[in-house]
Order: sequence, then structure tokens, then C-alpha cells
Amino acid sequence: MRQLAADKAYLSLHDALANASARGELFLQYQPIVDAALKIIGMEALMRWNSTEYGQIPPAQFVPLAERSGAIIYMGAWALHEGCQQLEQWSRMPTASEWTLSVNVSAHQFREADFVDDVVHLVQRYGIAPGRLILEVTENVFLDSNASRQQKGFQRIREAGVGIAVDDFGTGFSSMCYLRNLSVSQIKIDKTFIDDVAVSKKDQGIVGAILMLAQALDVDVVAEGVETPEQLAYLKGVGCSAFQGYLFGRPGDVSAFL
Repeated sequence: MRQLAADKAYLSLHDALANASARGELFLQYQPIVDAALKIIGMEALMRWNSTEYGQIPPAQFVPLAERSGAIIYMGAWALHEGCQQLEQWSRMPTASEWTLSVNVSAHQFREADFVDDVVHLVQRYGIAPGRLILEVTENVFLDSNASRQQKGFQRIREAGVGIAVDDFGTGFSSMCYLRNLSVSQIKIDKTFIDDVAVSKKDQGIVGAILMLAQALDVDVVAEGVETPEQLAYLKGVGCSAFQGYLFGRPGDVSAFL
């Protein structure tokens, strides 16, 4: 009976998620990315779901469900469209006209046949300046068996002036080949390696190695999950130049940062 109830709850949540976009239940929150002077240089758009039936659903609960069901494809497309609209609005604001915007893209979404065309179309439609839109992908995106198609897709995206960031770097399939061959423009050091970086020799070694790799490949680095002044001081001391985390602001309405 307990398993039956769990299955029923899962199916109900699945059905609610399938209609979330049409019902206007999805929205974006924004978290700042700052430079060494603590000036905001960009934002990451984070998808949120406020269900009329279930209330606020944590991303840790609905994102895996969306991945399994395939709903992440249309949800991700919605987030990308909303993000591009936001960038176009920022271009008319003195305080935000040079901000970048990072939008998460799932492996399922990236592998859609028309994904690259959609990205190029949005960039042209909203007149997004080169370098201002960044697609964040996790390392499983690079496990695509069709390497030739993937490489062409990355190349077209980069030619359109869109950056590609590897999110949660170091926690998945880390291959030097994709970093070298697929025009990755940014590495985001996972919070796992930042939590104890001020005191842990192992984490300091890992962070140092990532910074050296990024320098060799001429890609930018963002340290994620920075929460304390001690972490920030250490990271600045070893040459990291961009940071994201609760120390600078929690995800929220973008108006709070303007």
C-alpha cells in the first residue's frame, strides 16, 4: 500500500509538472556573479516551480523528475527564452547593460536536433551582444556518441557569440579533450571543492590545478558556492577572479540587484 501511494504521488507530481509551463507556474530567480572587486558582472538564471496544487517545489525534487520524464526539454527552452528577454531588457539599463547571463541547459535539451538553431534564432531576435549569453552544461553533455555533430553544434553556438560553461566542474566526466576541442569558454568550480578550500590542502590542490588548466586553455573560471570571507580571501589569493555564492547574494528577484 505504501509503494502504491508513493507511485500515485509521483504520477500526480509528474502530471502537474507536465502542465507547469502552460499554467504559468515556472519562474526564474537570479544569483549574482561578482569579480574580485565584488562588482556584479553577471547573473545565473535558476528555474523555480510554484505549483498551484503542491506549492513551492524544490529544484532538487522537480529537476530530476523533469529529466526522467523529458519535460526538461520544453522547460529548458522556456528558461532560455525568458533569459534572452531579460538580457534584452538589461541592455537598456546602465547598471546591467554589460552583465552576462548564464542559463542551464540539460543534456537532453542540448541533444535536440533543433536546439542550436533555436539558440542562434534567440540571439538574433533579441540582439544579444557577443559574450553576454552563457549556456551552462554539466559534463554528461560531452558523453554524446555523435562527437562530430556535437562539435559542429558547439562551433555554431560559439560563432553566434554565445559562451559555454562547464558547470560542477570536477564532479563528472572530466576530459581534457572536450575542453580543448569544443570551444568551452568557462569552467565553474563545483562547491564541493570550495567548502573547505580555506583549510583543506587537498581542496587547495584541486582548485589550484583547475586554475592552472583554465589558464593553459585560456578559459574563464568562476568559483561556485562561496559562503565565507575566508573562502573568498583564499580564492582571490590564488588567482581566481570570479565568484558566486551566498556571500554575495542568494537567488531572488533580479530587481533586488539593480
